[in-house]
Amino acid sequence: MNELPSFGIGKNGQTFFRWDEPDQRRNDRLFFAVLLESAIATPLALKAAGWQRELGLRGKLNPAKQLHISLFGLGDHDGLPMSLVEAACRAGGLVQAASFDVSFDRLSAFGGGALVLRGSDGIPALQTFWRSLAATLSDSPLKHFVANSFEPHVTLLRDRTRIAKPGERVIEPIRWTVRDFMLIHSFLGQGRYQLYGRWQLSDQDDALAAM
Repeated sequence: MNELPSFGIGKNGQTFFRWDEPDQRRNDRLFFAVLLESAIATPLALKAAGWQRELGLRGKLNPAKQLHISLFGLGDHDGLPMSLVEAACRAGGLVQAASFDVSFDRLSAFGGGALVLRGSDGIPALQTFWRSLAATLSDSPLKHFVANSFEPHVTLLRDRTRIAKPGERVIEPIRWTVRDFMLIHSFLGQGRYQLYGRWQLSDQDDALAAM
């Protein structure tokens, strides 16, 4: 299964994944995200494989090197418009934020076909960073890509037909410090990413010293 679901939040506040018929002409997806560092992603991918066996899921696991937290999608395209890439790179370079800690401690199923990690506290530091990036994008040519809300999650697996909606499961927290974010080109159906930009976040001490 090569197509990917779209993620959203309905008017009732519930999250969903929607599986649309793939548009074979649009094979290039651009988005801002936080990639998990290998020290976190590699053991997490092994845990995900175990959960897949335990839950009897048949869908495709995301490889360790592609595990990420999606921030903002910039659309699917038939070839990436370089003007869009350049505008996104300019916006990414304007973001000023300190590194921050995240903790995901819930295993959950999003309706429509994804097994994900979520945080029981909503991960406020990540929400704060998201709002900072949203403010920058809102003051740029990319403002129409800015969503109204954000549901922090890490997608582990997609299974179009086999994921039910069980209650969330508490797991041992997956913690790390986010030190950068990226602009990623996903080649849909090919299982590969290309980075167009990576921006370092400042150290906490540096941010405090500048105040």
